[in-house]
Amino acid sequence: MPDPMPIILCVKSSTMATECIDNFQPEYEGSVIIFATYLLDLTFDIVIHVIFSAAAGALDIPMLLRGEILSPSDQHNLGTKNYSKAPVAVILGRMYDDADIAEMREACKGRSNVPWLRQDPSKPEPPLGNGFAEVMVERMKACLSNLAAQGRFNQDGVYLY
Repeated sequence: MPDPMPIILCVKSSTMATECIDNFQPEYEGSVIIFATYLLDLTFDIVIHVIFSAAAGALDIPMLLRGEILSPSDQHNLGTKNYSKAPVAVILGRMYDDADIAEMREACKGRSNVPWLRQDPSKPEPPLGNGFAEVMVERMKACLSNLAAQGRFNQDGVYLY
């Protein structure tokens, strides 16, 4: 089984971060994912870092993409803080608008070699409340699996989930 692949999650509330992290765990912790006709052996290290604002993302994401280790004492970061490997993807929640994403990506210009996933506005959104994070994480997982099957990790770009 390959080593875990770290991801960065950008959401705007600790409740949503916790719910997303909980929904990533079962499938992405040492499991085999089947997508279309591909059998992929992927292990995601859940979420290594959580970003709560575009300003924080503009500061933290470039450092994480360079493989720098951030202070593990940041009590607001709900991620695993396992910075032993650079992240393979940045996942953006629905509350990040075009300006937020542009600010973070501009800060990473020339350093971003990972896919950035954002919510597809053409897909109907589940109602807020119980089950919202579960549905959204399933979409994120499907997008990650699709990118892995296409060999698109290590490539900058914005992809919709």
